[in-house]
Amino acid sequence: MEEQQHRNTLPRDFELNEYKIESVLGKPGGFGITYLATDTHLRQSVAIKEYLPTDFAIREGVSTVYVRSYSYEESFEWGLKCFIEEARVLARFNHPSIVRVLRFFEANGTAYMVMEYQKGQSLTDYLKQRRILTEEELLAIVKPLLEGLKEIHQAGFLHRDIKPNNIYIREDNKPVLLDFGSARYAVGQKSRNVTSIVTPGYAPLEQYDNEISDQGPWTDIYALGAVMYCAIHGEAPPAATRRVMKDPMIPAVKVGEGKYNKNLLQAIDWALKLSEEDRPRTVEQWQEKMLAGGDFIAFCHHRRFLA
Repeated sequence: MEEQQHRNTLPRDFELNEYKIESVLGKPGGFGITYLATDTHLRQSVAIKEYLPTDFAIREGVSTVYVRSYSYEESFEWGLKCFIEEARVLARFNHPSIVRVLRFFEANGTAYMVMEYQKGQSLTDYLKQRRILTEEELLAIVKPLLEGLKEIHQAGFLHRDIKPNNIYIREDNKPVLLDFGSARYAVGQKSRNVTSIVTPGYAPLEQYDNEISDQGPWTDIYALGAVMYCAIHGEAPPAATRRVMKDPMIPAVKVGEGKYNKNLLQAIDWALKLSEEDRPRTVEQWQEKMLAGGDFIAFCHHRRFLA
């Protein structure tokens, strides 16, 4: 996993409660920073996510996070509350396709989420090596993610930021959903900075609006459909905002014609409908379409539910 340093990050060897900071994982974003750390009690590696929305706050000195001005205090505190609530919700899940949250705590004027750390690589890096996935490779990643998404949605929660960089492929080739975007979305709403909320190509049209009531399971379905499109085409779909007037997106049924099951391609196009009303309403509904068609993988899936 990529390691970087950044002026806002905690220094290497910094002691954060019982954790010792080793390095920064990935690229620090506008919402927070994720570290590789060592649990000095259990002597094992963990990932620690720090709440640090740069629109509202900055680190002064070695460790303490301060709100940039009094006018941002309410927004910072609201985002902090959402961050902690997100940690509480994620800690309920014990699913192999959902990142495992071990605990959270407050320190240095902010909050931290401690997660399991596993070796592997992001789907972004995985796709750089392969560019295009076969149907078997694609379904080996997507099917476990669908099961994880079902649990998330049944709990009344959304991921809101599914993209290749937030899907982690472990060393055993099993996928894990990382970096849920709900708290980030809350902060973005307050800052009115839409670029801190959405990832063009993967975010559906309703995420460009601050009207949260339009979002639901279909929002995550669009994003995962865009990930699948990228995996069969080598690039993400055009941003949803570009698709409104004259849609330049080549449908998946054309991109993958003759190389993938037709039902799979139609399921990708269904997920990528611009209007949320035209998309699958639930993961189960989408999954049924995706895995239909009588191929061996779909047959095994069907038999498993009949057993």
